[in-house]
Amino acid sequence: MNKNISLFLNVILVVAVGILYYLYFSSGSTVTEKSTATDSTIIEKPIVMAPSEIKASKIVFVNLDVLSDGYDFLKDVSASAQAEQNNLQNLYQTKGEKLQQDYMEFQEKANKGLLSENQIATEQEKFAGRKDELDQLQSKSEALGEKIQARTEEARKNLTDYIKEYNKSGNYNYVLAYSEGPLSPVLLANESLDITKDILEGINTQYRAKKKK
Repeated sequence: MNKNISLFLNVILVVAVGILYYLYFSSGSTVTEKSTATDSTIIEKPIVMAPSEIKASKIVFVNLDVLSDGYDFLKDVSASAQAEQNNLQNLYQTKGEKLQQDYMEFQEKANKGLLSENQIATEQEKFAGRKDELDQLQSKSEALGEKIQARTEEARKNLTDYIKEYNKSGNYNYVLAYSEGPLSPVLLANESLDITKDILEGINTQYRAKKKK
């Protein structure tokens, strides 16, 4: 009888300990969750969606340095502009130096009283006309800069149009512009992705055919 009572008490004790154990950790867990929820120092991580599958892109590039040096259209524009600019500059310098020299001689004669009032008025009118010629040369030089800019834009459009046609068979997602300059947005380019040779050959062929017409 005593053995049965002892066994019964042991069972009760084990059950009681189990209940206390459950209540303790259950209560602790609840407190932790509340403190976490009320603790302002804890920043909840935002929900981040898993990235969707990204398809592989086909990317190639054109070397602008090579293109600028080898594109016949740009070379012709540069040579023509340089010749015109040199001509304007030489003409402006020659006329300007002669005008300055003649005006100094005119002032010297006028100061010595060697010229009549009519002669002075006539010469001043001539000098004003010559000064206008210099201003016109300056305007031509500025207009040349605008002309070069327009031709450069034309070259850019030719390149873009050709690449669009070229890409109808290439089906590339991106055609990047690469340059070795410090401001190039592309810092490294794999040579196996370089299509500059194909593009340069194509646009030069088009330009040469157009020049013959």
